[in-house]
Amino acid sequence: MSEPTVLRWPMPGRVTVGRGEALACPVCGAAERLVLGMDLDDRSEEPSYMTCPDGHTWSEGRLPRWFGALLLADILDIEPGILGHLDDLQREHGGA
Repeated sequence: MSEPTVLRWPMPGRVTVGRGEALACPVCGAAERLVLGMDLDDRSEEPSYMTCPDGHTWSEGRLPRWFGALLLADILDIEPGILGHLDDLQREHGGA
């Protein structure tokens, strides 16, 4: 499966959407330590790509790509120095 992402970001704890539904891997049910594929330039309604700790990857329709772009933009606003560490983060967590 192709993942058009700039950075894969480990989400802390459980990720909830909508009415408090926890996102979980559709294969193994893992709901913690999920990794979100993010692209600062993709603010579309297309589904985000997620990966669980066991390496299962899926397209998560309840989490649009604009969420990842917004999250990454917020992270860069808070800590602009992280931009210089994106290569390190990509090596550690993967990415395109």
